[in-house]
Amino acid sequence: MPEGPQMVFLKILAEEFVGQTVVAASGTAKGIPFEKITGSILVDIKTYGKELLFCFPEFTIRVHLMLFGKFAINSTLQRVLKIGFEFGNGEINFYSSDCRFIDKPLDEVYNWKADVMNEAFDKDEACRKLAKKRKDLICEALMDQNILAGVGNKIKNESLFASQVHPQSIVSAIPEKKLGAIIEACVRLSGNYLQWQQEGEVEPNWKVYKKSDCPRDHIPLMKEKIGKTGRTSYFCEKCQELYI
Repeated sequence: MPEGPQMVFLKILAEEFVGQTVVAASGTAKGIPFEKITGSILVDIKTYGKELLFCFPEFTIRVHLMLFGKFAINSTLQRVLKIGFEFGNGEINFYSSDCRFIDKPLDEVYNWKADVMNEAFDKDEACRKLAKKRKDLICEALMDQNILAGVGNKIKNESLFASQVHPQSIVSAIPEKKLGAIIEACVRLSGNYLQWQQEGEVEPNWKVYKKSDCPRDHIPLMKEKIGKTGRTSYFCEKCQELYI
């Protein structure tokens, strides 16, 4: 599943269409007024966490790539089209995505202070919300999009390793200062992730995600499906402290 930095990267790629009129809009996504989109001017593209927001004068089209979503700019894929926008200077198409029509001001829909890639991100608010997930495993709490929008499994693993916290740690047992360090790591790594994406060098920069050995202790990393969601965690049993 794409994470926040990947959506910001996609936004940057698609910005060539901002200011352009949609010549044709099509697809199979339900609840989307394609006839209303056609002829409208794309005034902006925003992101919120793992969501891409195409902003028109009177409404917004929200696209979430989910687990297996794909996109194509100035080309098409041999897949069922969920939504596509054709402009005078090109096109952008989405497949296997969740698409929604928003007719409210985005400030009423989204809490920008929860988005780790947004300038409005509020670390203190995130710390307060995270601390309330007292009984949760930290590896699951970090992926709560109401707390840290944009953080996914990759950033989760890397942030816990950077903070030296075991993924099975209970939130209430983790010191407040350490929780703050984890959140700071999430923000820092999200920014790094975007830079690596732009440079085309993402995988080589991961320390533990899909790696076999701990770069600190030079011992085999553990790989386990942890928590209710069963997302895979990569961690070092020696240098990542377990708080219980």
